[in-house]
Amino acid sequence: MIRAQLVTHGSVRSADLADELGVSSVTIRRDLTELQRAGLVELVYGGARLAGGHVPPSDRRQRVSVEVEAKSAIAASAAALVTAGSVIYLDSGTTCAAMIPHLRRLDSLTVVTTDLTTAVELASSAPHLAVVMAPGNVDPSTLSAVGELLTEFLAGFAFDSVFISASGWDPNLGATTGDLDYAVAKRAVVARARESYLLVDASKFGASAPFVIHALPRFDAVVTDSGLSAEEHSRLSEADVRTIVASI
Repeated sequence: MIRAQLVTHGSVRSADLADELGVSSVTIRRDLTELQRAGLVELVYGGARLAGGHVPPSDRRQRVSVEVEAKSAIAASAAALVTAGSVIYLDSGTTCAAMIPHLRRLDSLTVVTTDLTTAVELASSAPHLAVVMAPGNVDPSTLSAVGELLTEFLAGFAFDSVFISASGWDPNLGATTGDLDYAVAKRAVVARARESYLLVDASKFGASAPFVIHALPRFDAVVTDSGLSAEEHSRLSEADVRTIVASI
């Protein structure tokens, strides 16, 4: 049961497992420690995550229920970086979409996005904001636009800040994604921004996908959650990566 949860979500919280399985927290800690000794998990504050990081499923419908608390915390910290009157870009994905409740509180803002769900939700809940939906071929798994039309369209903007998602992140490999077209579009956006931020939860640390977006120091900061270990923070510091840590 614990291993199945880890494979599905990438990480688990001890308290949640204890409640779900009807056992004590001591039992959960013992089982997680055994998995750690087997090299299958890394223990983090309040639980554990898969060793070597976890690349989330590509289908958006599956990702909605993954690392919900971490995404919410990351989104709140990221939204605090946005000032009224700015022109920003929200990447596709559920972490960037979690910024919506915070952004709609601003008096004025122009939001450009490739994410259909984000565009519809933001336009319907915050009609006072300018929402621009980028053109392109719609990917049915992510419900976002991608392709040649997108990169040409993005060249017409000078963004104040951009918020980028990734499938994995690592101090050596950088931020990575599983699709070349997405990597190209993300790089194009970062090139058009005064400030760029990578939004990734701790469960993706150490994981990698085939296509590199950028080296981590290329971003003004990586916004993540408090699930990283002291050793992982040390690796990031040595690689000159600035992090903004959101508490869960």
